[in-house]
Amino acid sequence: MQLRTVHAVALTVAVGLAACSSTSGDTSVDSPPAVGDVPYVGEHAELTTQSAAGRAWQRGLIHVHSPYSHDACDGTGMPDGGINEECLQDQRDGLCATRMDYAFMTDHPSMAAWQVYEELLLVREDDELLLDGKRMTCPDGHVVTLMPGIEDELMPIGLQRQVADSPEENDRIYNGTEQETFDAEIAAGAIVLQAHTEGQDIDTLLARQAMGLAGTEMFNLHAMVDPTKREEDLGLDGLAYFDQLGPFLTGTTNAEPDLAFLAIYQQQDVSVERWDALNAVAPMVGTAGTDAHQNALPSLMSDGERGDSYRRMMIWFSNIALVDGTEPSDYQDAIAAGRLFIAFEIFGEPGKWDVHYGDVEMGGTAPLGDDLVVSCPTLSPESPQQDTPPDITVAIYKDGALWQDSCGTYTPTESGVYRAVATITPWHLSAFLDDQQALVKPAPWLYSNAIRIGL
Repeated sequence: MQLRTVHAVALTVAVGLAACSSTSGDTSVDSPPAVGDVPYVGEHAELTTQSAAGRAWQRGLIHVHSPYSHDACDGTGMPDGGINEECLQDQRDGLCATRMDYAFMTDHPSMAAWQVYEELLLVREDDELLLDGKRMTCPDGHVVTLMPGIEDELMPIGLQRQVADSPEENDRIYNGTEQETFDAEIAAGAIVLQAHTEGQDIDTLLARQAMGLAGTEMFNLHAMVDPTKREEDLGLDGLAYFDQLGPFLTGTTNAEPDLAFLAIYQQQDVSVERWDALNAVAPMVGTAGTDAHQNALPSLMSDGERGDSYRRMMIWFSNIALVDGTEPSDYQDAIAAGRLFIAFEIFGEPGKWDVHYGDVEMGGTAPLGDDLVVSCPTLSPESPQQDTPPDITVAIYKDGALWQDSCGTYTPTESGVYRAVATITPWHLSAFLDDQQALVKPAPWLYSNAIRIGL
């Protein structure tokens, strides 16, 4: 998708406006008091949690662009035919600072379709080239596994080769939406997802599901800030967030610049509703798309970093996969199975959260007769926090409608699609928000993937 024009216009307008102007019961989940003051440092801690089934939590990105996208790096991803190394280094630094364990790259075919498969991996320095991806080792020893993919009308992730024998044929197939494209992308090892769910009608999505669509975005950052997409696709006021975002862009607040996301963010109901409808038909993994291009706001914020840096956009949210290992195939398997939850980690890193049905984890299907367990999530003691702990509530949804209003253990008696959402009121971030205390308000923090019971 084209980010640069609409995103830059939106943020320019914002600057202008700112210059002018247990079982069941209590819905509150007790989070432990803050363990001392934890400063805001703009980085994530390593994830060490395991799921109830013993699978490791792994933090990752699904939908991020490299210099091989024509509109990345301020439109200069390949100056004079070579890679923009400074932009690529910013991306690598961002992956390390946010402790991403994996990332599925999703480049536009106008450039990516013309590259030899191995070149899509952008191997540098001491990177380890794999058959279906690469491993990048950060200066502190943290390892990130990266896998290539494409974003056009469809978003195939984890490609193990290009889909055809010539660049022209690659480009033609990647630009398609018919069965031929699904078949070619799946044959090349990809999981085919839908980016920008908000821009698709349900009939189109149902037809694509029948052709092999495996997942949709429940949230996309580009859609959250683009006034046109907000109004036309999400049914939101296109300019509603500008007043609260403006002080971050103009430097008229001492609030942590990363927390500007709190001014932008709200649930994208349209995408969630369409995801629910697709899950009623067949399993459909839900993901969150960072859609980082580093092409919208080159001006520096008060921390000396550009407003749309890779690190800043990566720290806001991630897809936490429940994996059996750290090979590219392990990440592919987890996403294909729906074993992941979305965490808006700008509010804090989750310390522990389990959602399972008997022995079946998120993304699974099972008959009636077992217990659905949704534990009460906690804030990691390593997350930035001061003074007052957050308020955390949990809601469980069945077929898109509220079913239970607290965490706990329940025995469903009716077939349906069950999922959970944890909402947080970030009192623990108040000290980092300076005069922007109006941003301390309830917001979705964690979204589980669904468990289909009795279907």
